[in-house]
Amino acid sequence: PHPRHRLPCPSISAPRTFRPHPDAAMPTRGTRASSARSGTKRVLKEAIRPTRIPSATSKARKRTPADVFAAGSISLDRAGASAHMLAAAPGWYEGAFGGRMSDEYKAYMRDEWGREKRGDQPLFEKLCLEGAQAGLSWATILAKREAYRRAFYNFDIAACAAMTDADIERLLQPVADALKEDTIVRHRGKITSVQHNARCVLALIKEREEAGVPRPQHGHFDEYLWSYVGGSPKLNRWASFSQMPSEDAASIEMAKALKKRGFKFVGAKICYSLMQSCGLVIDHPIGTPEWNAAALRLGK
Repeated sequence: PHPRHRLPCPSISAPRTFRPHPDAAMPTRGTRASSARSGTKRVLKEAIRPTRIPSATSKARKRTPADVFAAGSISLDRAGASAHMLAAAPGWYEGAFGGRMSDEYKAYMRDEWGREKRGDQPLFEKLCLEGAQAGLSWATILAKREAYRRAFYNFDIAACAAMTDADIERLLQPVADALKEDTIVRHRGKITSVQHNARCVLALIKEREEAGVPRPQHGHFDEYLWSYVGGSPKLNRWASFSQMPSEDAASIEMAKALKKRGFKFVGAKICYSLMQSCGLVIDHPIGTPEWNAAALRLGK
């Protein structure tokens, strides 16, 4: 709660009967420790005051904001963000999705979703997987991600572009029920779109090379997609999951441009999902460990 709000402390029975913590220093002249407002401030100070905690390397050390957060004594925004907080604190997404998430999905949301992904091959892979989930759920595709990587040569762009009709027919063949969980979704349009989109990526790269454009640090396709957010991540400030859009102006423009170049399964919603997952936009709700970690990482 805000420091100005009255705390439901059992030691406050009336505005002028606050009983301080036994270890707290006695009030000095001029303070008003007897008031509820002063008592509230003292409770908050006690929550964050330096204490001595034994450690293996020394007899005692000061309590850090991370220790305070782990003990539940202070709110996240005051404790700050750190990597081990991300691992220890339950993610906002667990509540948003009603706890119906696998451990793999939770790890993906914590460690991958919203983190900047750079490079032609990683972005091509994500574009293909986002297209594969159209009409399905990301949980379904995430569980099959390794199967997709095996089927499509780890999403090597040149290898995918060189796939033949026989390769596609092989991927469409039925498999035994016992093996279905470890195979890709057998949808002809989505499978052929990987081959087709790989050729579109190579055409984009060739076009830029012939125009004399020097190869960017992360590749031509990478620079093309990241150009829709000005080349750097956009840290959004949504208060909750319910405020997140399914598309925005940038994803609409990206979808139009990709379709014009011949790409398939690249609607505005798919493009926005790509932007979210690859960190072009960071949509973790403000104040969550993931949002604070992103703000710290980006220096914002």
